[in-house]
Amino acid sequence: MKRPAMSEMLDYMDKKPYNNYFVVFDDLKRLARDTEQYLKLRKGLHLRGAVVECPNFVFNDSPEGKYVETIMAAGAELEREQNRRQVMQKMKARLEMGYYPFPALPLGYKHKKVTVSSNSVVTPTEPEASVVKEVLEGYASGRFLEQIDVQKFLRESGIKGNRPIHLEQVKRILVQSLFYAGYIEYKDWEVSLRKGQHEAIIDLATHEAVRDKLEGKVRHHVKQFLHPDFPLRRFVLCSDCRKPFTSSWSTARNGDKRPYFRCNQKGCNQKNKSIHRDVMEEEFLDILEKIKPNAGVLGLTKKVIREVWEKKEKGVAAKKRRMITELSELESENNLLLGRLVRATDDNVVTAYEKRLSEMAENELVLKSSIMSFETHRPNIETALDIVFDFLKNPLDKWQKGDIHQKRLVLRLVFQEQLVYNKNSGFETAILSLPLRVFTLPEAQNSRLVEMGGIEPPCKKKSE
Repeated sequence: MKRPAMSEMLDYMDKKPYNNYFVVFDDLKRLARDTEQYLKLRKGLHLRGAVVECPNFVFNDSPEGKYVETIMAAGAELEREQNRRQVMQKMKARLEMGYYPFPALPLGYKHKKVTVSSNSVVTPTEPEASVVKEVLEGYASGRFLEQIDVQKFLRESGIKGNRPIHLEQVKRILVQSLFYAGYIEYKDWEVSLRKGQHEAIIDLATHEAVRDKLEGKVRHHVKQFLHPDFPLRRFVLCSDCRKPFTSSWSTARNGDKRPYFRCNQKGCNQKNKSIHRDVMEEEFLDILEKIKPNAGVLGLTKKVIREVWEKKEKGVAAKKRRMITELSELESENNLLLGRLVRATDDNVVTAYEKRLSEMAENELVLKSSIMSFETHRPNIETALDIVFDFLKNPLDKWQKGDIHQKRLVLRLVFQEQLVYNKNSGFETAILSLPLRVFTLPEAQNSRLVEMGGIEPPCKKKSE
């Protein structure tokens, strides 16, 4: 029985079988959704001795009465099925025109009436749309590594007020990224990908990145477990096994809490040999202190980075030109196939042409969106350089005054690779990032603007 309320009614009768029951339905159509279910329900009520009445139909147990009753039930089923088909046809027609016809809208959108007589349109609503945009772009870029990170962000944003946010809701947002990119597709009704009649809040590239990540096509980076007490956690490697140190607070015999780093790798010679956090961080600060780039060297470094960026932009421009050429070729092939489709008489040929045209339409949408994104998402290199070089001017100051996130940013900007630490000899030679390695160029050295101790920080040796 697919009717929960009806099943509940029959269960109630079974619990009190000695009562006499009188069941009234306002209309025969309300008794069951289809003929099969109707007959099962009528039989169930008859076996329980219940009397069934309806204001607009007289139940009769004669053969003629049962026949009429069955015909009426079948007629009600036909009417419902026709109604359903008509609704689906209208919804499919709306989808084909690029409109979202379903009543339950994705989070961040609402129905809006333009005029009293017109159909409603779908528009973004704030602040939900901005939060969803940040979620999708953050998940695509790797800011949110897992769906549980998205769930935590949504809870902190207060987008649902005091209502709980479940992982199923998070997944629903991510799966609907195509809609958020401004496109419509519904394969169950054979509605192919097309531009939607609603405003997008993300670009198609973001949708594709989200989709690839959901399908497992993107490798996840190892999640960095940030802790303000151990900013070097997972960045410093053991000198023996080249695996990241773990860290924790240990309790001494007198009850004091002491922070330690240690290697937990099985088979490593340094396994479980503790290194006091303050000792390691003191040596790390010595490295940062020796990195003191001169303003002139910073200018030289910016020049090098601009040159690299200009080369990259030339490559992007060439890619854009290739896409424009490919789009032009698609449009020419599309016109050619449309002409052939009009003259085709063989059903198999027509089907093949229609399939190819559908594929080309999807490719055309992707190419157009990608071409547009080249301009709309072109980063400001000067702003980015200002932010980066603000950290590089004095990384020690940023480390000492910054929070855990700023400290992690210092690590990414200053060092190209993770640092290696030996319990007896301290840090091995640090490989600095490109901007800082530029200081070692002959032009920079000849300019006498570089303090050589800041190029390749020497290790601090510990006495055994």
